[in-house]
This record gives sequence, structure tokens and C-alpha cells, in this order.
Amino acid sequence: MTSRVKPWTVRGTRYLIRERWLTARVDDCVTPAGVSADYYVLEYPGWANVVALDGEDHVILVRQYRHALGDVSLELPCGVIEPGESPIEGAARELLEETGYGDASRLTLVASLSPNTATHTNLTHTVLAESVSLIGAPADDGVEVLDVERVPYREALELATSGAIMQAAHVAALILGLRAAGKIEL
Repeated sequence: MTSRVKPWTVRGTRYLIRERWLTARVDDCVTPAGVSADYYVLEYPGWANVVALDGEDHVILVRQYRHALGDVSLELPCGVIEPGESPIEGAARELLEETGYGDASRLTLVASLSPNTATHTNLTHTVLAESVSLIGAPADDGVEVLDVERVPYREALELATSGAIMQAAHVAALILGLRAAGKIEL
């Protein structure tokens, strides 16, 4: 079967903002049907979301203020993958920085998904960190202030499916990570 779906042609690009955490551009596009359209694109670096399980099958979560939401949010440890890092390296670094947990017996890249295929250029990577242990204190930089919570995995799953964990990419990551760890079946 031949698909009617074809890529658009980009005639030009104009950048609206270029900052460390956000780059916004507008592409001058022409669709295969010949329709001209401006399309707005958000360029972000890759992100790593960490599903960290300790030796007692507790998930390590963080609670932090999220300014765009205007509220405190319960989430997985996560963050930007730095230049030169693999998703697994970025996940291990973020887990240690945000929670003080590390020394995983195994780190597995579970999935690499788009947070929003319509507007974002990056991928969000889900990494499963198994048998983590507390090896230090979380790094507190005064901006990203976090409370670390250790929650039984079944309770974490309930928090995700009840809306207590609101970040959609984290809900998906938790489910995929727990599945990869053999804790749940889909």
C-alpha cells in the first residue's frame, strides 16, 4: 500500500529565540499539496527519565516546585542529557544529583520517545536503574530544591494512574520501566 503521507519541504527557517534551555524557530513550509504554512518548532536537548528501583522494590521519586505548573509536582528523577553523554550516562548522573542514589546493579535504556511529535525535536529517554542504593546527598543548587521519596512500586504505579504524578512523560516512563523490570504485565 502506498502512503499518501509525505514530508513537507522547508523553504527557510527563522529563529525566534535561542537559549540554553529553549530554542524556538518558525519553518517556512510547503506541503505536498502545495499549501504554504509557517510551522513553529521547539528545539530541546534530549531528556532522561529514571525509573530507579532499590533492593526492596521501592521507586525513588522526587517532589519539586515546577514554575510553569505553579505547583509542587511528584516526578521521576530526570533531566537534560549533557553534550557527549549517552542517555544511560545522563540518567545515572541525574539520579545521583537529584536523589543521592546510585550504584545501580544494572542500567537499561527502556525506550526513547518523543515528548510531543507535533512541536518538539528531542527525545525523552526512559532508563531503568535496578538495585540502586543511597550513596550520597542530593545536590541542592538553590533553584532545583527536591524532596526525595522512596515509594513501593505498586504505590508508585497507583500514584501514576491516579493523577498524583502529573507529568505525562513520567507516567509513561514509570509504566514502561516497571514492565521492563518484570514488575507489571501489559
